[in-house]
Amino acid sequence: MRRTSTQRFITYSWAIAVLIGLAFAGLEYGLRFEIERTDATDAPSWLDLALFLCGYLFMFCLKPIQKAIQRKLCQRATHRAHPKNAG
Repeated sequence: MRRTSTQRFITYSWAIAVLIGLAFAGLEYGLRFEIERTDATDAPSWLDLALFLCGYLFMFCLKPIQKAIQRKLCQRATHRAHPKNAG
């Protein structure tokens, strides 16, 4: 059975949203390890808490990001399917 275009757009939009989330998490951990490297003592607990809270809040942003990406993909597909007539 072949998937419909809506199912394909949902899959693509979730894949893009997850990639954005992974990039965000990579930046957070990169920042954490950079701060740990410059500081001779243990990483401050406030930094771990701040990164955890940012990641937690970002989880709530994934669904709206996915919906926005899906909407854009559908708009582009509709725009390509109905080209303007040259007058």
